[in-house]
Amino acid sequence: MKHQARATGNLERRIHDAESNLFAAVGADVDEFFVELTRTGLRVRVLSHGDGPAVVLLHGVTESAAIWAPLFTKLRHFRLLAVDLPGHGLSDPVAFRSGQVREHARRLIDDILDALGLDEVPVIGHSLGGMFALWHAAAGSGRISQVVAIGEPGTALPGVSVRMPLSLLTVRGLGVAVLRSPSPHRVYRRMLAQGLGSAEVAAAPDSLIEVLRLSARRPGNARTVASLMHAIDRFRRPRPESVLTSAELAAIAIPAIFILGFDDPYLSIERARPSIDLIQGARLYEVPGGHAPWLVDAQHAAELITTHTHLATGPQLTPTPSEGARR
Repeated sequence: MKHQARATGNLERRIHDAESNLFAAVGADVDEFFVELTRTGLRVRVLSHGDGPAVVLLHGVTESAAIWAPLFTKLRHFRLLAVDLPGHGLSDPVAFRSGQVREHARRLIDDILDALGLDEVPVIGHSLGGMFALWHAAAGSGRISQVVAIGEPGTALPGVSVRMPLSLLTVRGLGVAVLRSPSPHRVYRRMLAQGLGSAEVAAAPDSLIEVLRLSARRPGNARTVASLMHAIDRFRRPRPESVLTSAELAAIAIPAIFILGFDDPYLSIERARPSIDLIQGARLYEVPGGHAPWLVDAQHAAELITTHTHLATGPQLTPTPSEGARR
C-alpha cells in the first residue's frame, strides 16, 4: 500500500512538472485549486486563468483541464475555470454505469457550479465536455447560459462513429490495460493523433502531450475512463441513450455555437449540420483541423468564441480563499 501511494505521488509530481513546463511554454500564469462537490461527494481540481466574466471549460475523454492551455492567453479577458472532470487530471475517480451517465452529468455540472458559486455561466466543452453541457441544456436547466462545443461533442449528435483507439476503451477489462500501459512518449503521440487529429498533435507543445500521457496512467483515471467508455458506447456506435433525439435538440433554448474541424474523425460536418440546425439560433463554424481545432489555431478559435456576443456578458466570479498557489 505504501509503495502504491509513493508511486501515485511520484506520478502526480511528474504531472505537475509537465504542467509547469506547459504553462511556461504558452506564457500563462495559472492558479490551481480544488473544490468539494456535495451532490456527488467528489473532489475535483480547477485551473484558473485570467480576469473578467467567468467561463467554465470542460475537456474531453482521456484529457485534462491542461489541454485548454493554448487558449488561456488568447481569452485573457475572461476568468477561465478549466475543470478536471472526475477520473481525469488530478480529480477523484468515479465508476460510471450504463444508463446512468446522463443523470451523473447533470448532477456533476450542478455540483461544480455550486462549488464555484455560479448561478449560471457559459460553458466551453470539448468532446465529452460538450456532450455533458448539451445533455444538461437539453434537460431544461438554465444554469448553463450558453454552450460552445469545440470539436464534435462526444456522442450527443446522431451519426457519430466510435473509432480507434477509443473503440478499445469500450471493451470491458481491455480499456484499463490500454490506458495504463507504459507507452513511450512517441507511441502515445501516435495514438493521440488517431484520437485528436494529426494536425492537432503536430501543433501541440510536447509538454501538453506529456501531461495527457501521464494523467491517463493514474490508476483511478484509467478505471474511470474505461467505465465511462463502456457505459456510453458500444465498440463502433454510441449506446442509443447517449444520443440526443431530434426533440431534445429542438428543446435546447440557450445560445449554442459549434466549432468543428473539417477533418473531425468521429462525425463529418455534413452529417452534424442537420442536427445542429434543429437547435434554434445555433451557429456552426467550420475550421481547419480535426477533433481539437483550437490546438491547430488557438487565435482563430478564440476569435470565434469572443464574437459570440452572449459570452462577453457572462457573470463575474469572486476569487475564494480556498484557491491555491499560482502555477
